[in-house]
Amino acid sequence: MPETITAPTRSPAAEAAELLSETLEGAEANDREDLIRRLRRAREALRLARNTEREAAAVRTAGEETDRALASLGADLRYRRADLADPIRANRLRAEFTRTRTRSEHERALAREWPQLLADGFATLTSDAEFAVRTASRAVLAETEAALAASDPRKDHDRLDEQLRTRLVAEADRARGQARDTVAALADRLGRHLELDTPLEVPALPMVTPAALVDGLGPPPPSSGNGRMPVPARMARIVMPSYGGIMMSLVLTRVFHVAMPLWILVTGAVTAALALGGSALAAERKRSLDRRRQEARAGFRAVVDEFQIVLVKQLRDASRTAQTTLRRAAGAAVTAREKATTEQLEALRRSVDELRDTGRAIRAVDADLASVADLRRRARRLAGGTEAA
Repeated sequence: MPETITAPTRSPAAEAAELLSETLEGAEANDREDLIRRLRRAREALRLARNTEREAAAVRTAGEETDRALASLGADLRYRRADLADPIRANRLRAEFTRTRTRSEHERALAREWPQLLADGFATLTSDAEFAVRTASRAVLAETEAALAASDPRKDHDRLDEQLRTRLVAEADRARGQARDTVAALADRLGRHLELDTPLEVPALPMVTPAALVDGLGPPPPSSGNGRMPVPARMARIVMPSYGGIMMSLVLTRVFHVAMPLWILVTGAVTAALALGGSALAAERKRSLDRRRQEARAGFRAVVDEFQIVLVKQLRDASRTAQTTLRRAAGAAVTAREKATTEQLEALRRSVDELRDTGRAIRAVDADLASVADLRRRARRLAGGTEAA
């Protein structure tokens, strides 16, 4: 009679360690971090209690922890099986896949359009800003020239220059405020066009303050002579009419042979000289005032022209910087959204592909459930409980 070979029986501790390892593999496969932590603690406690008086208690604890973990994994498997067997699930997945694919195509279309929208918006901003600055500069210059026409630049030059610079500060502040508002409106428009969940941050405009801009403008060019002609020329313009008046009085009496007393002749000559000389003096003063106003007008125009050039350049530079910042922010937002949509679409595509082999997936889940039930029976024996029904 052949000798019967009996398989060696494993110790409860060895069987508990084996159950913990198998259950830990299932928890890791299902990404159950809570179960992984508990099973590892139980396995470590069992290892430390081997061949000690605490071994029996550690085996029971390992059985209990294994049974609880298997019960949780079994619940997950039953939920997955019910989801796989749900007849509505296939239609729901296909409909969600179609919606996600349509949304992805729509987002890609929006992503192709927004760079042109951004470029057009900032081109319009720059054009409108330059037009507004030129219009405002002409208005300021017209006001200054009107005030200059009623003033003497020799006396009121400082006051007129201060008024001009105050108006330029106000116009620079207004232009900068309008540019900020336009950039904010453009960022909002771009966000709505892209249909972003989070609004785009409005970029800042790096510009100097209006007061600093105007303070940096050069002073009006100095007058060549404050409107004055050389002294000999002015004397000739005034004295010559007086001399002509005297000579006219003397010549007329000689020509017409008019005999007049000397005192009347002298009085007439002096009167004519004073009248013609005074008229020449008044005319000379008016010409000098006109020359001073003309030179002052040219100086103020130079200040306004410089203001216009500097402000327009600052607006262009600030607009270019804001456009770059907004382009980067919009590009990052579009890229992040496209990545999230693509990942969602790929996950749905895999789920739809799995629908073709739902029967095999259900059989695999049933096999896992049977394995879990067998492991639970063994765990309960170790824990001292009854077998699972």
